[in-house]
Amino acid sequence: MGTILKNVKSVKNGKGNAYLFANLVLVIILLISIWTSKGNEFIARQLDVKNLLILVLIFNTLLLFKDFIISSKPSKQELQNLSNRRKLKSLSPLRAFINSSTPTDSSLLQKSIEKLKEISESDYVELAIIDNSISNTLVSAGVQPQLLAGSRLTISNSILSIKHSGQIGTEEITKLTDEFKPIKFRSSLTRLHLFIAPLNLSHARRGFCLFYTAKAPCFPKVSLNSVTVTFESLISMIENAQTSQGGYKDKETGLILYKNYEELVDNELERSERYEQEMSLLTIKITDFDKLQDSEKPLISKNIASAMKHSLRRFDLMFYGKEQGSYYALLTESGVAVSEGIARRLQKEFNKLIKKLKLAEDIKPMLVIGSATYQADATHSVGLIEKSADACAYAIDKRIDFKSFSEVPEIKKVNRS
Repeated sequence: MGTILKNVKSVKNGKGNAYLFANLVLVIILLISIWTSKGNEFIARQLDVKNLLILVLIFNTLLLFKDFIISSKPSKQELQNLSNRRKLKSLSPLRAFINSSTPTDSSLLQKSIEKLKEISESDYVELAIIDNSISNTLVSAGVQPQLLAGSRLTISNSILSIKHSGQIGTEEITKLTDEFKPIKFRSSLTRLHLFIAPLNLSHARRGFCLFYTAKAPCFPKVSLNSVTVTFESLISMIENAQTSQGGYKDKETGLILYKNYEELVDNELERSERYEQEMSLLTIKITDFDKLQDSEKPLISKNIASAMKHSLRRFDLMFYGKEQGSYYALLTESGVAVSEGIARRLQKEFNKLIKKLKLAEDIKPMLVIGSATYQADATHSVGLIEKSADACAYAIDKRIDFKSFSEVPEIKKVNRS
């Protein structure tokens, strides 16, 4: 009996239903046997071995009834929840590598995939983008499995399929949704098995990070959601660097132009919402900026740009503000405490650089920063932008250098004009 109860939870749906049916058949046979032999005296008789056996079977059946009928089939858990049953490796080494790398080009993408293969302990990792409904490999690391060679992912009517090489045919993988959940795929036509992290890229493009390990099923030793966030940001960063000559960034400072600000905040917040990641927005203003001479203002801008590059991380975005002397920083995967730490580091770096400039004695520029965080302060981009600006206005009004919106309820009453 103890063995039966111990194994109930480990029984799969199909076996559980068969087990339930077998129990029901036994119960019916025993009931008929006892009823025909003893008639209506069944209830009045003392319990013997046969009656005890039937009670055990009834109890066992009720347990199975509870687990497999009332609860129905267990809901399909996300692959991420399944992978959390084992110890996952952190992607911090990958992010540290990306942050420390100088070039922002396809070579960085290649080296990042190689680093991901190493961390995830996979035999093969591939980054692909769907172009004209068919996948094209951007970069890969490891030895490609023979079953995947020549195969292509395709999308038609929101159905992700794999077109096998040769004359094997096409096989449906899953129906795509806006949730971008990790996918576990095991081919019914071949021995191919993959773990797929969908990517949501700019211009409504789809991408995928594929993991293969010869030992099936062997999950990648990393969170696929974290992989998705990292490579969506990395691809966006590389593409933006490549198009910087087209009016995306300021050529001298490398800061993103203000015209791209609201769109990128909206894009990053959507990504944070999709993967339940925190994100913070810093509104930055330099006091006494209007008192500076025209020849000094470009130097200050170069100083703030340099301070941002030294203080922010590779995936963080740096913007020019709408007005002179104002700037923004979008911090990915950053909560209230992390955003303040980065803000303080930025101020310290800026103060070191500003001391090197020979400014008039009555002009003492100070870097004032206001911070707002998704989801703690706002759940949409408009609210996040407004509350970050309110926090900065509050800091200026109170003559302090930093304020987080979360910490001051009355901040909403500050007049930003």
